[in-house]
Amino acid sequence: MPQKDYILRQIEILGAALIALRKKITAGTTDREEVESRLQEVSGKGGMALDLAKAAAPDTLRMLIAPTGEIEPGRCWLLAESLYLDGLYRVEAGEADQALDSLAKAKMLFSLLEPMGAFLVGFPEARERILEIDGLLEARA
Repeated sequence: MPQKDYILRQIEILGAALIALRKKITAGTTDREEVESRLQEVSGKGGMALDLAKAAAPDTLRMLIAPTGEIEPGRCWLLAESLYLDGLYRVEAGEADQALDSLAKAKMLFSLLEPMGAFLVGFPEARERILEIDGLLEARA
């Protein structure tokens, strides 16, 4: 049990860093270097390099995040949120192709989490992020 509590606490800390970064992105008070370094740091600590996730095909990404078929929700949420924020930043930066790719992968990962409901109190649920991503994708269509 102490191991699980420690892991959940680490996920909460990394999640809080992502939420703070999202606020800076939406306020326009961050730059590319800060966004990329923070997302790389968080995703790496969560168990997967963001560059690898961005380069992987969706089916490969699904296998990487759940190699045994069972999803570890915290790890999946961290990567999904990192990809979502990468896409959100790239939308703001006018990089449509990269934004759409990151958002589509984030949506796929959030859809894996959706049936689980809320697992971290105070953090956005998968369904909430899927709706936000759908709105961003529709605005770009």
